[in-house]
Amino acid sequence: MKVTSPYSSDALNAPVVKDFPSKHARYSKLRIIKNVVVLSVGVHLLFTAYDGLTMLQSTMNREQGIGVISQAVVYVCFCISAVLFPKYIIKKLGSKSTFAFSMLTYLPYVASNFYSHWTLMIPTSILIGLGAALLWGSQAIYLNDIAMMYSELIMNSRQRLTFREDDSSKNSLNRREAAKSRCTRSLSCDPKYLVIYSNDFNNVILQSCKSIDEKRYSIPIAESLSATYIETDTVGQYGGVFKGNEEMNYGSFKSIENLSRNEKSFSSAKSVEVSKQQEKANNRRRLIESTTARFFGFHGVAYLSSHITSNLMTYYILQSEVPEGTTSNSSCICGADYCNVESKCFDENIVEPSDQIRYILTAACVCIGIISVLIVFVFLDPIETEKEEVSFSIDLLMATCKLAKRKTLLLLIPFSFYIGMVQGFFTGDFNKSFVGCAWGTYHVGLVAVCYGAVCGISSFSSGWLVKRLGRIPIFVTATVVNLGANIFLLSWSPSADEPRWFFVGAGLWGVFVGAIWSQLRAFYGVLFKADEEAAFAAFHVWYSLGFTLSFGYSNYICTFVKIYILITVCILGFVGYLSVEIMHLKNKLEN
Repeated sequence: MKVTSPYSSDALNAPVVKDFPSKHARYSKLRIIKNVVVLSVGVHLLFTAYDGLTMLQSTMNREQGIGVISQAVVYVCFCISAVLFPKYIIKKLGSKSTFAFSMLTYLPYVASNFYSHWTLMIPTSILIGLGAALLWGSQAIYLNDIAMMYSELIMNSRQRLTFREDDSSKNSLNRREAAKSRCTRSLSCDPKYLVIYSNDFNNVILQSCKSIDEKRYSIPIAESLSATYIETDTVGQYGGVFKGNEEMNYGSFKSIENLSRNEKSFSSAKSVEVSKQQEKANNRRRLIESTTARFFGFHGVAYLSSHITSNLMTYYILQSEVPEGTTSNSSCICGADYCNVESKCFDENIVEPSDQIRYILTAACVCIGIISVLIVFVFLDPIETEKEEVSFSIDLLMATCKLAKRKTLLLLIPFSFYIGMVQGFFTGDFNKSFVGCAWGTYHVGLVAVCYGAVCGISSFSSGWLVKRLGRIPIFVTATVVNLGANIFLLSWSPSADEPRWFFVGAGLWGVFVGAIWSQLRAFYGVLFKADEEAAFAAFHVWYSLGFTLSFGYSNYICTFVKIYILITVCILGFVGYLSVEIMHLKNKLEN
């Protein structure tokens, strides 16, 4: 009968997380954190330049709807690019190079606001749309990979600490054992009486023991052994007795049963080893998930807080030409009941800035955008030590479409779509129907500062809370808050006489956007690590479609209809997300 060692290869087949690819650089924890900071600063500055003007497209560039239409073109091209290009280009160039070059595509659109005309705005919108998918895909992959690297460093340091503790424990144990009499540690001592029960080899009684000087590892010849009695075991069989130097008599001891017991002992040891490997794999998986959530959360803070800096900048620049004592027409039909873009209120309260202010604002944004690109080019480290050899093929371009057939991705589509709709609604409708209509264009930036601040706080805290509470409580809380915000907007009649409610509405919107925008992308990284390029591209396809829909119908339907659409899609998206979480938990339990 074969006895398997608990340390054989069969005993070590517990599922583990795949090691980090060898083609990636190995950085210290401090250098990894530096790269996360550089990436985040670059994103923050780029979107300080871009978002400051984006928030004003529905008001500053409202002639013939060019501002909103240009944004719709951006996200249509974003969608096309996300389907076709990211997987091939990111594999070909690497995530750092792709990210840096895609940042350059934003600058022409920002500069086109010097002179907002169809011949400038639309071509630059197409360019930024094609580059946006590469920008978001490359930085998501960079964050996902660098989170894996950071997790590996932590796991390796923990293992080294454990090995040192084990060695210390073993040395201490050896010292204690050496102090004991050899008769208590070996059957080679010299007992006066030794009885071995026939059906339990491990049940050995040493009734007395005499110490004998002996060399280490030697087996001394014991004195004659004698037994004063022979006991009977539970089944009436006699146990064997050691007697002097004579051969050991096992009586009716059954060797097959003994081997069976030994095999069970080995099997038990093997199970313990497998359990340890399983626990190690689970700990590693949890560490990777929490690290990914924190890195994406920090990155989300940098991106979403750009709403603060960009809108503070636009607010103070626009405010500089507003005469003192200017008031808005509070008798207008604004808020959820706002329907007509050509209304009298729109003409009175939403005034385009002068050319001088436009030039100052656009020039400031262009300069900030250039600085952001230079920071990334100079200070961000590439994580690939070698470029991956990849040939151009239709299959590679259509990788995103193939991934979309997976059930988990299909269920996440509504929520991915909704996060784009939510941000599109705030940019194109909240700023126009609520803030611009009731309080004036020059207050749009100020209210958006509150939105950006809450987004940043929500994103940062969500990464911290996911580590301690898990993902589901965060998503549930954010969804409930967003549904409450939609109901608030339906019932609220905005007025310049009560400005605090503009900030309340923007803050409630920011809670959802900050938490879900960062943690939903982190969840994609957890679910689709093997196909991360295609997975993040799929997210941005539906994310951009949500934006496109919001901007596409912005000028044609009433605001309350848009809010009801948001509520419906939010509920569908949350149900889909919850289904994926349940599937993910079952998967972990099965593995």
